[in-house]
Amino acid sequence: MAYRRTADAFRSGDLALLSTLVDADVVWHVPGRHAMAGDIHGRDALLAWFGLLRPKGFWLSEHDVLGNDEHVCALSVMGARQLGVDVQTRVVSVFHYRDGQQLERWFYPEDPVAWDAIFTD
Repeated sequence: MAYRRTADAFRSGDLALLSTLVDADVVWHVPGRHAMAGDIHGRDALLAWFGLLRPKGFWLSEHDVLGNDEHVCALSVMGARQLGVDVQTRVVSVFHYRDGQQLERWFYPEDPVAWDAIFTD
């Protein structure tokens, strides 16, 4: 449930709700060779990172979500659509939650070249 609430808040752009669902000390591990890759530490940094995604035409859809109150595995397709760019790849994401708040996320994209293209201007 916590994952679904977080994903829905992200998709709707509800940053106020999203900030209540992500721990202040959250860490996201973003792979790749693009400028947005690396570890993102803290809620404020993550919300700022989200702000960089919208102009890139970022989107995601879930294929399946498995988990319990502490750990979630989401099987998704992520991509970007904007002028001159239409790219996507399947991604496995692993999350750690505590007390309904997201603490950590790891991304495992199937196609690293497509993954990098999602985040490139």
